[in-house]
Amino acid sequence: MLEQPVVLAVEVRRFKCANAGCPRRTFAENIHALAGRHQRRTQSQARALHALGHALGGEAAARLANVLGLRTSADTVLRELRRAPGRKRKPRPRVVGIDDWAIARGHQYGTIIVDLERREPIEVFAGREATAVTAWMRAHPSIEIVARDRAGAYSEAVDIALPAAKQVSDRWHLLCNLRDNVERLLYRLGPQLRQAAQQVEVGGVTLGRQGVLSRNSRRSWQRLSDQRRATRLALYERVMALRAQGGKMKGIARELSINNRTVHKFVTAGAFPERAPKARGPTPLDPHRSFIEERIAQGCRFPELIWQELKQRGYTGSRASVQSCVVRLLFPQGKAPLVEVPVRTMPCPSARRVFGWLVGWRKLAVEEPGSADHERFVQALCKIEPVVDEVRSLAREFLGLMHRRSLRQFDRWLKRLSRCDAVEMRRFAQSLRADLPAVRAAFKLPWSNGQTEGHVNRLKFLKRQMYGRATIELLRMRVLKPN
Repeated sequence: MLEQPVVLAVEVRRFKCANAGCPRRTFAENIHALAGRHQRRTQSQARALHALGHALGGEAAARLANVLGLRTSADTVLRELRRAPGRKRKPRPRVVGIDDWAIARGHQYGTIIVDLERREPIEVFAGREATAVTAWMRAHPSIEIVARDRAGAYSEAVDIALPAAKQVSDRWHLLCNLRDNVERLLYRLGPQLRQAAQQVEVGGVTLGRQGVLSRNSRRSWQRLSDQRRATRLALYERVMALRAQGGKMKGIARELSINNRTVHKFVTAGAFPERAPKARGPTPLDPHRSFIEERIAQGCRFPELIWQELKQRGYTGSRASVQSCVVRLLFPQGKAPLVEVPVRTMPCPSARRVFGWLVGWRKLAVEEPGSADHERFVQALCKIEPVVDEVRSLAREFLGLMHRRSLRQFDRWLKRLSRCDAVEMRRFAQSLRADLPAVRAAFKLPWSNGQTEGHVNRLKFLKRQMYGRATIELLRMRVLKPN
């Protein structure tokens, strides 16, 4: 069936006013049930364009509308979106979550406020300063609980506008603060990390790219790795020299043409931050290892023949990988004449990876490959630097307290944290004490900022969908729930 355009010709009556003093001489008959004033589209079509504009924005909504037979332009869609009546009066919010989001990262930020009981955003505006947030809070005196991150501006705004409201610190941010402080300690202990890694002999190797390397390739790879570390160490020393001369972080970044975050990381680390090697993924040979072991047990010693058989079984990798695997299986103790198997020690891991090993961040039901090496590294590090063992105990206990929401045990833990030998952990204790009512509320109340973080993620998606060219008013109309 062919689509046919339909045109409605509507005749309306026009009335004359008999009052000579009336500024209007004629009056037209009202047809608001069909169309609005000065509009050549029906109310149903206007509602459809409004819904498309709210969901997709201007250009995308116009393209979809044309496919659906509603011939329009992006500007018309945006006009319909702005012409919509104001939001209906909603129930007064009682529990809200507040967080910031980047309009232009590093330059301009905004604030989003979410009603945690109704699970929907209720306000989006530019700025995250205490003055802007205070003005909004004063206009909503019904708020009793505010869930927030640990930023000082929001805490100050709530204290000024709603002193009786209870503030709840976000539990995820508390765990992030713990991780950041432990990582600062590990950055400062960079030489100790390298010393502990050199004491750990890595066990058997896996297949494929993680297999035993030849002497020349191993030496060339190690030489390249050493060169990269030397270049990064020289950059670190230049940053610290400029910092010692009184330079500011942004000025150092401009002078050396590097990122501000790199300068901040170097300055706050306390020692040269080592990098961990990249994790290597699975290879095409891994699913066929059992078949190779079976053929070797049957007496086959020809890598070429095994490679041909693997190709018939669907193997798509190279012949060299099969040959390397067969040699390792035939000479498991490195007695083969073609390869050299030196004693392998663990490469120095990053501070974030060591934090995961310390607290058991990824505790799986099945033991991870290399977890025994990780535990040996942690034991060696704790033996070299006893303060790490104390920090490990405090961090693990804090995770358990947060999981169980044990407020009474948290108070005792905070006293132990204040007496820790690591200066980073004592600073963490000071920050917790400075925001102690909100931290204690995080243990007692079920509210947190998880919903708000989810709506921030949705807001960023909508902003990127509009290529960052939309105004804050248009973004606000798309984020907030339509009538």
